[in-house]
Amino acid sequence: MDLSYIDANYWIYWFDERLPEHEHVDGTMQKAIREGIVVSTVTLMEVAHYFRALQPGILIKTMKMITDLSTLILIDFNSTIMSSSIGFLSTYSHVGLGSRDCVILATMKTVGSIDLLTHDKSFNKVKEINVIDEIR
Repeated sequence: MDLSYIDANYWIYWFDERLPEHEHVDGTMQKAIREGIVVSTVTLMEVAHYFRALQPGILIKTMKMITDLSTLILIDFNSTIMSSSIGFLSTYSHVGLGSRDCVILATMKTVGSIDLLTHDKSFNKVKEINVIDEIR
């Protein structure tokens, strides 16, 4: 089974129905979640940061909805992923990938994932992954 990694922007678009991108990501998100997903704790902190203005109970409930998904593999940021992230940063920073983006690549490499749901066009420069972006 190939797990899809879901970038923070797709989680945000999916949960925030006010955003115009929501309608484009809904079906893709539901399909990926059914089939199996992987996410780093770093990405989930990005999602939490976006929703930080929600009432504390709602923020916690929203994040728990993600972490409780039965098809989710949640990967902690550790020294091995950090080292791999630094390697990716040295390779891809010139195409616009930042440190958190490289954590995504390192996490994907760790679990053998090649599919990434993201609206970040910089990932299109990484030949080893399949970027899935339904937003037009």
